[in-house]
Amino acid sequence: MTRRPEDQSASASDIRLLKAACENASSALFVLDEKQHCIYMNSAASDLTGYALEELQTRALHDAIHHSRPDGSAYPIKECPIVQAFPKSRRQQGQDTFIHKDGHFYEVEYTASPVEEGGVVVGTVLEVRDISADIQARRALEEETWTLELLNRIGTMLTSTLDLEEIVQTVTDIATELSGAQFGAFFYNTIREGKTLQLYALSGAPRSAFSSFPPPRHTAVFGPTFAGGSVLRVGNIKADPRYGNHAPFHGMPPGHLPVTSYLAVPVVSRGGEILGALIFGHKDADVFSARSERIVTAIAAQASIAIDNAHLFEAAQREIADRQRSEDHQKLLAQELNHRVKNMLATVQAIARQTFRGRAEDTAMRLFTGRLLALSHSHSLIMRENWRSVDLRAIASASLAPFVGNVAGNHRVLLEGQQVSLTPKLALALGMGFHELATNATKYGALTSENGLVEIRWQDLGKGTLCITWIEKHGPVVVPPPSRGFGTRLLEEGLSNEIGGTVRLLHHPDGLICEIKMPMPEAS
Repeated sequence: MTRRPEDQSASASDIRLLKAACENASSALFVLDEKQHCIYMNSAASDLTGYALEELQTRALHDAIHHSRPDGSAYPIKECPIVQAFPKSRRQQGQDTFIHKDGHFYEVEYTASPVEEGGVVVGTVLEVRDISADIQARRALEEETWTLELLNRIGTMLTSTLDLEEIVQTVTDIATELSGAQFGAFFYNTIREGKTLQLYALSGAPRSAFSSFPPPRHTAVFGPTFAGGSVLRVGNIKADPRYGNHAPFHGMPPGHLPVTSYLAVPVVSRGGEILGALIFGHKDADVFSARSERIVTAIAAQASIAIDNAHLFEAAQREIADRQRSEDHQKLLAQELNHRVKNMLATVQAIARQTFRGRAEDTAMRLFTGRLLALSHSHSLIMRENWRSVDLRAIASASLAPFVGNVAGNHRVLLEGQQVSLTPKLALALGMGFHELATNATKYGALTSENGLVEIRWQDLGKGTLCITWIEKHGPVVVPPPSRGFGTRLLEEGLSNEIGGTVRLLHHPDGLICEIKMPMPEAS
């Protein structure tokens, strides 16, 4: 059929439009014939491959840009999925690696579509997109994610132990591996005479590798890290102007581990003190990258926290041990003091027996001995509390025990009041007072009767005043004494003076009442 001129014009216009569209496409476009020779490629395809169309028209496209794998092995054309789109008459899609004209490999994403004409496959349209940047970005993200997860695991691991040696060795081992170093070390920043650095941990080499060398100093190479707290990363330390300026070796001593690549990262405490540094070496040049530096710096930050915690734990353990030794010493002194006080009271008692023999009644001797025992019991109670505060209820119970037995659950004694802590001085004074009142109750008052009851109640009256009340019930009728005896004077004058308060005795017919008012002891 003969085309009219306007049809031919329209066809030429369509071709120009199609060509313009192909030339402006962002993807690389190739048109291959049945021999897989390139008969068309757009500008993006030329930029992608480095080839001009004329260079690819005489051979199969596979032989130019897809003939080898990244490992250098041959990639036969019969195994190429792009080529298989033609004989199989089926679209092929996927990712692969192409070879640029200059020889470098790059990752691509492709779609190979067979072209049919009259039901016969006559060629292939190949669309290709360079995804190298996408893959690198994804790999970089995966690498950074892995690094963050690893650092998090390292941080968790370091916080699980407080053993300083284990922390430093673990950090050195991990940082050596992740940095790509042949060997790594942790040096403590011990500033002494000559400012020497003490080796604490070594990884990738035996400790004997440093045992024959003198400790390193704050030289021009070490100084920036150990004194200035700066990271130092050098591709070839031997070519660095700071290297080799110090006697006696002017560089590494003979037999030293081979170091060309050098990386040093400070470990700085929370308080800003440079604890030491992680130092890494490799015999090859330019081994340590910026990423290596970032990873080791992050590990050093984790290590500084763990080392700080270990130091705090060690200090706390020393303080606990010192305190325990001090408390044990105090306890020993208190026991010795208690023993000597009891010996002194026994001596006083013996002297009293010798003095009163033939000159006093047995009753007076018993009263005197009882008062000494009361003082001894109160003193023993105070000593059990290591000469610290003593509970008021405990003093009352100890004072009444010689007269009524065990106070707990005893129907003849009622103790009621809030917890009040007494100083040793107040405890001794009240113990003597309660003993005097109990002695009187046993001789004349409520404790002479089987149904007699002694109540000791105490309460905070407010305004810093404590009121203690001794109440006797169900005993014989009380008759006021004709005169004030020694016991009365001991309570009203001696006890009131010791406690800094007042003591009032009420001889009520139903039973004796003793009211003690004193300043409320401060809580200890």
